[in-house]
Amino acid sequence: METQGRSIKPLRSLTLDLPPSCVEFCPGHPDYFVVGTYNLQKQTDTDADVATEDDEEQQQRRKAIQTRDGSLVLFRSMETGDIKHIQTVPYPSAILDLHFHPYREGRTVMAVVSSTGSLSFFKFSASEEPLLKEIVTHKPLGGDEGVLFLSCAWHPYIPELLAITTSDYQVHILKVDDSWNVHETRAEPAITHSLEAWTMAFSSLIPRRPESDVADSPEKDSQLFTIFSGGDDSKLFATNCAYHPDQTSGEGNLIETPYPAVAFRGHEAGVTAILPLDLQLASHDSVTITGSYDDHIRVYTVNESNAFPQKPRLLADRDLEGGVWRLKLVKLEKETAITSGPTKWTALILASCMHAGSRILEIIGDTVAESCEIKILGRFEEHKSMNYGSDFQPGSEIEGRNLRIVSTSFYDRLLCFWEY
Repeated sequence: METQGRSIKPLRSLTLDLPPSCVEFCPGHPDYFVVGTYNLQKQTDTDADVATEDDEEQQQRRKAIQTRDGSLVLFRSMETGDIKHIQTVPYPSAILDLHFHPYREGRTVMAVVSSTGSLSFFKFSASEEPLLKEIVTHKPLGGDEGVLFLSCAWHPYIPELLAITTSDYQVHILKVDDSWNVHETRAEPAITHSLEAWTMAFSSLIPRRPESDVADSPEKDSQLFTIFSGGDDSKLFATNCAYHPDQTSGEGNLIETPYPAVAFRGHEAGVTAILPLDLQLASHDSVTITGSYDDHIRVYTVNESNAFPQKPRLLADRDLEGGVWRLKLVKLEKETAITSGPTKWTALILASCMHAGSRILEIIGDTVAESCEIKILGRFEEHKSMNYGSDFQPGSEIEGRNLRIVSTSFYDRLLCFWEY
C-alpha cells in the first residue's frame, strides 16, 4: 500500500556472532559504526542443580548476573555499498545502549551501558591500533550487578551531563568530568517509575536561566531544563531540573527537581522511545515525539516554560505495525516566512519498530495552526525478528544524496545496510 511507504531492499546483509541490541555511527568519523550485542548464555545442568529451596531467590539473582555477556563490533561502510568488519571488543556483560558524545573530543568517545550496572567509555581513533579502546569503566550506582542499565543519553547542550535509566525503575543524571570520571548529581533519582524505566531524553531546547533580581545570586549561573522518561508502566514522565554547575560537593544536590514529575497518560503499553524536537510553536510549546510497545508513534506539544511541564496535547498519532523501540531524528527543517518567522516544519525520522522492521517517517507540521501529519515514506522489512537498533550515516541526509542506513535484528542476528 502506498500509504505504508515503499518497500526497500538491502544492499548488503550479514549475520553477527551475537544478537545486536543497539547501533550508532561515529559522528566524528561517519564511515564507521559500532554495534552493541547482548548475549543471554544458556544455563548448564550443573548451574541448575545448585539451587535449593533455601537459596532459590539468591540463585535466581546470580543467574541474572552471570549469564549475560556481549561485545562492541566495529564496522566501516564502504563507498561501494559494502560493509567491512574492523574489530570486535568482547565485553563481560550484555550491552543495552551506546551513544557517542555530541561534541567532546571530536565526537569520538561513546558511553556504553550494560546488564550489570556498568558504564564504560570507549574512544575511537581512525589512525591508532586498535581503533576502538576502552578509557574507563565505572559502577556509578554501586556494586549491585542485578540492576541493568537500560539506556543512556547525553545532554545536547551541557557536555558533562549524562542520564541513565535502570531496570529498578529509576532515572539518574550523572556528571562526567574531562577525565571521564563520573559523579552523582543528586542523592535520589531524578524520576522513578513503577516498572522498568526504558528510556529518557533531555529537552532539545536551549537551557534557560533562572529569573533573579540579585546580580550575585548563587543561582545566577544555574541552568534550567526539562527531562522526559518512559517506562514499562505505560507512562511518559516529565520534570523540570535546575542544574547548579558551580556548586561544590557537600553543598547539596548539583541537580534539583523542585516539583514532582508530571505523568502524561495516553500510551496503551510501555513507553520505549522519546524524541524532543528543537522546535517551539507559536504558543511557545515544544514538540515531543514518543514511541510505544502499543505500535504507535505520537506527536505531543508540551509547555516547558512553567514551573513544571504542563500536560501535553496530542497533535497526531499513527500505527506503525510494530512496537516503536527507538526514534532517530535524521533532519529537522523549518520554513521561515519573512514577516512572521517559522511557520512550517518537517521532521524526517528513522524508526526501529521491533517485529515490523524499520520505517522512514516524515512529520509535517504548522507552528501557528499547531497541527501535523505523519507520513510513512519507506519500510524495510527484511528482518525476521526484533529490530531494536537502526542508525543513518551522518552526511547522507544532505539533499541530493541517498540516505544510508544500518539496521539490526536481535534473534536472527542480522545486520543490514540499505539506502532510501
